[in-house]
Amino acid sequence: MIFRNTFRLLFSNFSNVWKVLVYYCICIILTFCVCGALAYPIIVKMSDANVFQNFAEAVNGIFASSPELTATRFQSVTNTAWSILSGSKHLLANYIIVSIWMLVVFPFTLDLAQLPMGEVLYGYMTSQTKYGFTGRFIKTIGKSAEYSIIRLLVTLPFNIAGIAIVYFMVKLATFGNPLFIILDILLLSLLFVVSALKYTLFSCWMPAISVLDLNVFEALSLNFRCVARRFASIFSTGLLLVLIAFVFNLIFGVFSFTVSFVVSLPLTAFVFVIFQMVSFFSAQGMRFYVYPDLFISPKTFEESLNVDNAKYII
Repeated sequence: MIFRNTFRLLFSNFSNVWKVLVYYCICIILTFCVCGALAYPIIVKMSDANVFQNFAEAVNGIFASSPELTATRFQSVTNTAWSILSGSKHLLANYIIVSIWMLVVFPFTLDLAQLPMGEVLYGYMTSQTKYGFTGRFIKTIGKSAEYSIIRLLVTLPFNIAGIAIVYFMVKLATFGNPLFIILDILLLSLLFVVSALKYTLFSCWMPAISVLDLNVFEALSLNFRCVARRFASIFSTGLLLVLIAFVFNLIFGVFSFTVSFVVSLPLTAFVFVIFQMVSFFSAQGMRFYVYPDLFISPKTFEESLNVDNAKYII
């Protein structure tokens, strides 16, 4: 039910995808300008040292060469790149700033859109009221910043786990062994589970702020209680959405040479915001619109308990 209602709300609020697209483009352009300026001298130095050419040859040789030779090529590329960075304090400082920006600042700016999107959806889901994204963004900027910072800290273990999994996947792929390819598939499956678990455990956090106007920590406490009520359905839906998002972005990214990411990534982000709102409303037993003529009335937690207990009486 959460899955179906998520996509119902997506189709009935699809115009908001373009508003999110504009905001994401602003964030991407800002990141490109800042990181591009800092990374340019690094790129020039590494290009002169043939780092990118050697890396491309190493990638092409994953299935064409022996595992030992492929691993040696990647190790050589890594050593050369690190020697360039460590040999210049200026380049190393630029690299650190770019890394912090990409891992912290950029996700933070993207997360600032979550609370405004949640409030726009809240107006539609409860009373068919259409709030403007820009107005909500300005109104909630303070609380959005607080939520985004704390969310980055709280979800840090999941993000570190995801980065570690990707690192080991790349490491195993360099050996070109069929056994390691199977292990890569298992690691990719684990990555899906970790991502779905992150979305599940914090799925009702942002909606609790938008709907009930709680502070960030009160909303986090309520979030865990809501997730506990509907964990199985929220997790299964979250896992399915993660799989769909991966396949959707992969297919459209490959066929459009990554150009479609401009639309697919904001669309994916909006889908997960809708998923959070539907999860919260369902866990709280709150009624909501998915279409102007379709009103959903989820069972409250108490009603679900009564139904589960009734089978023992019968």
